[in-house]
Amino acid sequence: MSNAKIFEACQKSYDLQIVDSDEDQGAAGPAVIRCVRRAYLKVAPAADADGLDFDPAHVTRLVGLEPTRVHRRGEAVGQRIHRSSGWYVDVPQRDDYDTELLLTELLDVIEPHAEGLARARQMLALQAGVNVVIEMHSGQDGAGGVLVTTPALHLTVGTVRRLATLHL
Repeated sequence: MSNAKIFEACQKSYDLQIVDSDEDQGAAGPAVIRCVRRAYLKVAPAADADGLDFDPAHVTRLVGLEPTRVHRRGEAVGQRIHRSSGWYVDVPQRDDYDTELLLTELLDVIEPHAEGLARARQMLALQAGVNVVIEMHSGQDGAGGVLVTTPALHLTVGTVRRLATLHL
């Protein structure tokens, strides 16, 4: 069965309604529609690096910025064992729709440490990137229909340039 037919069947079965995130911000009544976003800088071994382990404290010294979290290769978190070391700078997650604002806040923290970040990446064969996680929480309308929200990502040229300048 094609995706279009499956979608059509779901739409009929559940009175499925697609709602643009810009439109559902003012949703009232029984629908519980939320958008939770978080963003973080992740520093990890480069794909072509010889080893997957590095000392997060050494990265902190080189970058000159305290991470919000770190882990070492082989450390267990619950059932998961980390396959490589990691160094992160997070901005607090929030319940809103403005990804640009979230990224701007993260860049404001990172940019003063651009030289240190570049130095750490080069000296320790690391890569760095910015990750954005968007969690969409849907609900039901007053008639029992399912409201499915869709995330939208809008970035200005200025924000994209800031990311590119940092090689993120």
